[in-house]
Amino acid sequence: MTVAELIRKLGEFPASACMVVQGYENGYDEVSGIKDVCIAPNTDSEWYNGSYEDAGNAGGEPAVLIFSKDRLEEHYRT
Repeated sequence: MTVAELIRKLGEFPASACMVVQGYENGYDEVSGIKDVCIAPNTDSEWYNGSYEDAGNAGGEPAVLIFSKDRLEEHYRT
């Protein structure tokens, strides 16, 4: 999904609706931030890992990370 597609889809919902992501194991957490990241396909991925990995400065594809208040917030705080 691209940013433009997400914006279009979000326009179908009330502006006051809470944004959530799946919790670490169960339930939902409120979205607490976004960050631009650089990703690359994870070609050696186990089923429980994501399809992409952090490319750092290695020239991967730009992406937007939406994260929750759990541990990722500390790592990706802007």
